[in-house]
Amino acid sequence: MEAITQAVLNNKADLGIIFDTDVDRSAAVDSSGRELNRNRLIALMSAIVLEEHPGTTVVTDSVTSDGLTVFIEKKLGGKHHRFKRGYKNVIDEAIRLNSIGEESHLAMETSGHGALKENHWLDDGAYMMVKLLNKLAGARTLNPNIGSKVLTDLVEGLEEAAVTVEIRLKIDQNHADLKGGPSVTMENQS
Repeated sequence: MEAITQAVLNNKADLGIIFDTDVDRSAAVDSSGRELNRNRLIALMSAIVLEEHPGTTVVTDSVTSDGLTVFIEKKLGGKHHRFKRGYKNVIDEAIRLNSIGEESHLAMETSGHGALKENHWLDDGAYMMVKLLNKLAGARTLNPNIGSKVLTDLVEGLEEAAVTVEIRLKIDQNHADLKGGPSVTMENQS
């Protein structure tokens, strides 16, 4: 993220986009160098999706912040449904919710994995970024000098997580109260 942030600032770009090697995860940087990733990227995608599908459920992994829940539900009028980590788990949960009549159009993890119903639930970082670019292009037709402010404005009011900590603990998998493997990941975002 440091490299793309510096490239945006050095080149006075409106937006910087970055992908992982197989392009299923993505993130962005706005014209001021502000990172649009983790909770902020989910908030941004939620704002775009909820404009198109008001009231829909946004499915995320369980480690998103409480501030994101407030943002999706109070500011955007959507419903936030946290589910267990793993992009496949999050996508499958969105599909399941749709199958029981609860409308969901976005499944996204803090890692940058994301899928949209309109794209057949494919885990596709490039498609996510095209949605951002379309939003930006639409705003620029009205105001050519807007830069990426339209994107930044969409996440205004999102309470940022104060601390993000990841801890790996050794767990005795043979303990009577536990099921699972030898380690567990905990992430706390307040």
